[in-house]
Amino acid sequence: MGLQGTLNTMPVTDLVHWLAKRSATGILSFKKAGINKRLTIELGRVISAASNDAREYFGQFLINFGLVTEDQLQKAFETQQETKVLLGKILVMTGAVSEKQIHSILELKIREGVLDVFLWDQGMFEFQDVMVPDEPSVVPVSVDLGTLETEGLVRQKAHLEIRKLIPDNTSRFTCNDGAIPTDLDQRSANGVMLQMADQGASAADIILRFHSLDFPILKNLHDLIKRGWLSTKDATAAEEQAFDIPELEIVELPLQEETSGPDRYLMAAQTAMQGRDFDQSVSVLKQGLAEFPYDPDLCEALELAERGLTENLKSEMLSDKRVPFLLRDDLLRISSNWTPAQRYILSRIDGHRTLRSIIMVSPLKEVEALKTFHALIKAKLVGLR
Repeated sequence: MGLQGTLNTMPVTDLVHWLAKRSATGILSFKKAGINKRLTIELGRVISAASNDAREYFGQFLINFGLVTEDQLQKAFETQQETKVLLGKILVMTGAVSEKQIHSILELKIREGVLDVFLWDQGMFEFQDVMVPDEPSVVPVSVDLGTLETEGLVRQKAHLEIRKLIPDNTSRFTCNDGAIPTDLDQRSANGVMLQMADQGASAADIILRFHSLDFPILKNLHDLIKRGWLSTKDATAAEEQAFDIPELEIVELPLQEETSGPDRYLMAAQTAMQGRDFDQSVSVLKQGLAEFPYDPDLCEALELAERGLTENLKSEMLSDKRVPFLLRDDLLRISSNWTPAQRYILSRIDGHRTLRSIIMVSPLKEVEALKTFHALIKAKLVGLR
């Protein structure tokens, strides 16, 4: 039997409990603005988890745990494109990781992908009671739904505590140098987080730097605050703007006054798509989903618009092995002006990596990485050669 609804009417804790008690088999999907997750469940165990959030890709977990570098992952991706062999198998064959490590990361990928939904405050779900397809994998892995329910409740409580000290992901920090051990390894995760915080990075910046979902990094930052090594800056404190950075946000589309509800946004987005202005279409659909987060037509239209925008930008920017370079040497010293996506992209431009290779291993959605590059190039902050 199928089941669908919103997380307002049936919280994820109740949904997972219901499926676990029935030892369910089928496909469980979650959606919220721009994010889609798909869980394959067999007899009450999650056997695979897919998402369009790039931070949930298998390779991102490998980078996050230091098992491979960005360059190693990029080379493995290139081999995968040539051979069509599974990424994990390629990495095992080349000796980059072991089968045991692959198993651990695949299990973690499932666990974190599901537990992340426990922190959603809105979204839609659908469970299809169907036979699950065989899915190829380097090693079989599964996680019990009952276990995930218990861990999810713990995570919800921990997240509430974190948000008392780190209100949102725009939060910035002050390092309390006198409390930090002098022998702390600057290359460790704590060392890198403290360095970034001292340089003015926000929580969102640090999350992207570690190719991670929100919770693991927020928990680590929370622990550093509890130790007294970090303090959260006053959100109202004015940031010194060293340079006047050009506005990179796109212009909002005017909505037709004769329509109402989600249709206003759908009609405006359709008009933009007919003119192949997918950038504007994505913008207006995101506005619509902010107002009507459960509308399935807006969600479907956003997916279509993002695919169109991605293909447009790829054909324009990824036609050859072009290398991006900074047009100003001081760009990386501008801290408070950048969005997390801009900061991440700028930090990866070294004059050697190709634009394609940076996007390939980015923790950003492909469309977001492409849009960010396009905007920086248009603003004459980044060049291509």
